Amino acid sequence: MRPVCLVTGSAGVLGRAVCAALARDYDLVAAYHREVPKLASQLSWPYEPDPVRGDGAPVARAYCVQADLTQRADVRRLVEVSLARFERIDALVHCAADTGFHGAVTELWELDDHADQQMRINSVAPFLLTSAVFQNLWKHEPLENARHNRSVVFVSSFSSLYVYPDSRQSIYAASKAAANMLTLYAAQELAPYSVRANAFCPNRLSDQAAIDRAAQGIQELLRGAATGTVAEQRSHAEGASG
Repeated sequence: MRPVCLVTGSAGVLGRAVCAALARDYDLVAAYHREVPKLASQLSWPYEPDPVRGDGAPVARAYCVQADLTQRADVRRLVEVSLARFERIDALVHCAADTGFHGAVTELWELDDHADQQMRINSVAPFLLTSAVFQNLWKHEPLENARHNRSVVFVSSFSSLYVYPDSRQSIYAASKAAANMLTLYAAQELAPYSVRANAFCPNRLSDQAAIDRAAQGIQELLRGAATGTVAEQRSHAEGASG
């Protein structure tokens, strides 16, 4: 039986690239919010567990599940459906994010609830899902966790590590920085159960080559042994962060 990876934000450019990179090694649960992912899935034609194209390259076939990750009922349903379909979850890759630059710190008074929503989507929601998977599965299977090298990768950003003056991305950067710290705590708390947790900070995803490099970096974290790291990956163009 192949391992299973649950990828959030699978309709985004990075989420799709991650699914494509992992298709050879994992069965995929592709979580999405509004836009249906442009992936081969049970939503487009009957599900097949391990198809390959004529040239032998893997197809990013996925089992797509709609969910609003800020809603506890949707998180519960996502985990239940994933386990009902595959009976296991071996990896989580958190790509879902509000990537908007909503304004400067000094403009918070004028931002309505954009800041609260962005912090919830980018910081709280990924770890609510991580906790749900832990409580429903990983908590009870420490030996299986170790055997299958189970892990969590949170997709962060250079914005969480460096200040970009006049970029108006303070809330976005703070939400990613908060998630970095939650990743480090998650790594400590999951370690006794033999589950790893890391954050991955790509620079600006300005073109397909940068997106593919980021997907490869995430894949390497899943395959490796590291835990409790906030890994940077610089793109060839060292501009503002993404």
